[in-house]
Amino acid sequence: MHCLQIYELTGFRIHGNALASNPTQHRLHTIQPPACQNRFSSGCNRRRSDTRHTPSASKDASSTSPSAPSPYNKSSMHSNSTDTSQETPPLSPQQDTNKNEPETEPTTAINQTSSPPSITDWWDHLPSRYKVITATSLSFVICNMDKVNISIAIIPMAQDYGWSPTVAGLVQSSFFYGYFLSQLPGGSLTNAIGGRKTLPSGVALWSLATAGVPLLASTLPGLYLSRAAVGLGEGIAPAAATDMVARVICTEERSRAISFVFGGLHVGSLLGLLVAPYIIETFGWESVFYLFGVVGLGWCVWWEGLMDSLVDDEVMKKLMATKYCESSSTSSGTDITPKALPLPWRAFLRNGPVRALSFTHFCNNWFHYTMLAWLPTYFIDTLSLDLTRAAQLSLLPPIAAIACSAIAGPAADALIERGVEVEKVRKAAQSAAFLIPAAFLLAAGVLTNSLPSSGIEGGEFSLSLSSSGAVVALITMALGVASFSLAGLYCNHADLSPRYAPVLLGLTNTSGALPGIAGVATTGALYDATGSWPLALFAPSVVFFVLGTGVFVRFGSSERQDFDGEEVNRPFGFEETVSKVFKK
Repeated sequence: MHCLQIYELTGFRIHGNALASNPTQHRLHTIQPPACQNRFSSGCNRRRSDTRHTPSASKDASSTSPSAPSPYNKSSMHSNSTDTSQETPPLSPQQDTNKNEPETEPTTAINQTSSPPSITDWWDHLPSRYKVITATSLSFVICNMDKVNISIAIIPMAQDYGWSPTVAGLVQSSFFYGYFLSQLPGGSLTNAIGGRKTLPSGVALWSLATAGVPLLASTLPGLYLSRAAVGLGEGIAPAAATDMVARVICTEERSRAISFVFGGLHVGSLLGLLVAPYIIETFGWESVFYLFGVVGLGWCVWWEGLMDSLVDDEVMKKLMATKYCESSSTSSGTDITPKALPLPWRAFLRNGPVRALSFTHFCNNWFHYTMLAWLPTYFIDTLSLDLTRAAQLSLLPPIAAIACSAIAGPAADALIERGVEVEKVRKAAQSAAFLIPAAFLLAAGVLTNSLPSSGIEGGEFSLSLSSSGAVVALITMALGVASFSLAGLYCNHADLSPRYAPVLLGLTNTSGALPGIAGVATTGALYDATGSWPLALFAPSVVFFVLGTGVFVRFGSSERQDFDGEEVNRPFGFEETVSKVFKK
């Protein structure tokens, strides 16, 4: 599924009429350099004209130079017929997407034979900005592999060390202390030196800390420290990714890019839950941390090799830029502002849409973090499954999330390209991501509570086969539809300010990290107190979904915000009071 997303992202589509006229040969055209080398040049300098490609125009273009379709062009592969006098048929409205397509870095046109291109050919001729986006998405795959492995390993670890659910919850929540602490520093550092440098640093840190978990697990303080270090490294990744997307992707394509990158988290959950049980049962729980840590370090080596290959590329110049330049007529341009200016923290904290986004991020993450940490344990307790079967069931929500994220981004971009206001698209996507899962969780909770207890000591119960299937389906759909947040809140930071997007994500993700600290531990404590998974796991998420929807719809915005004005950066009242006290 993720590979299909990569294929869709690059837009390599075969023109049906072209292949029909010449099935043995076709040409993969590529794209031309942008006019502006702005740090935040979108690579998407869209042509707003509504001209159609006539047969004569197509003929003229073929006699001069290759056309320059977008990576998103639905007809980027045209016929290379030996009969040059043959006219190319007019494109249909669905095929004619060139009018609003990006102009990006040059690559070399490839003459293909009838055999499909290999993976190596596909990667070698993939536009550079999509290589960066793909590599970033792979780092997010590893990110969630290292995050989800503890949710599987915690079960044998708790048995070995005799931990209660409360202690197990504290162990899992220790990750989020580091994650919380790294948000603002990580966003500020990324804003200063760029995500190209901070992302591999974060991956290296969390990979080393992951490999160190078995060495420190014999004592709870050591285990807390190692997991906090994993969170410290992973907390840098979202801001780094947002920075790189804001540099090279424009508003009309941002939903797809964000969905593709952050969709790697779902793939990571899927892979982690798929391989971790087998590794743990075969080699012991320690082995999963060693193996996943080595994978992350291998990614770091590969990333540096990729960056070296792009050293003379226009996209690399944008990634390495340290100052803003005046934008052209792109949809993601920024002002002429020296990068060395201090960050406008007062303006961030005063801004209503930023505060609404922070609360929305908190509500979103409460659901995801608590479900990620406790879902395998929930399946074991309610369905009386062993470790492997519980992990296999836990694969279903990430699969649904991957499918929904593949729909959310392109659907949101399509609406924006058709003239729907960006703000309406973001709010609609976020409302769907909250309210529909809330309904599914309510149904799952009601169904669970209505079933008779099997009489197992401690209030545990097992479900009938049909009822358990319904509960699993409801939870799966809830986690799947929640991925529409990728077209909602996760795109909103760059909407508000492409320049400050990594800092804004660090700011809102600071509040978003709190559920990892409070939510995961609270869920374990609630279950200890009530013996009810619906009350401990489902009910809080439903409440936050409803509140988050109301706040985002009422106070959220997608309009560009002014964070550099004097009025919004004036000192707060308490600063003046404190200043007067110290002067006395």
